[in-house]
Amino acid sequence: MRILKALLLLFTCFGGLNTFAQVKLPRLISDGMVLQRDKPVHIWGWASPGEKVAISIG
Repeated sequence: MRILKALLLLFTCFGGLNTFAQVKLPRLISDGMVLQRDKPVHIWGWASPGEKVAISIG
């Protein structure tokens, strides 16, 4: 039972390490930025090759 608890603890600590995306945005894009209404917004940044990126505003 102790081995099972130890394995569960290790999985919860280290199992999700690779779920974080390596996406980098410029400093201009941040919380509190102001966007003009009814105008297209161009978002840019950097990510690892082949990484899927989704953007939502709301």
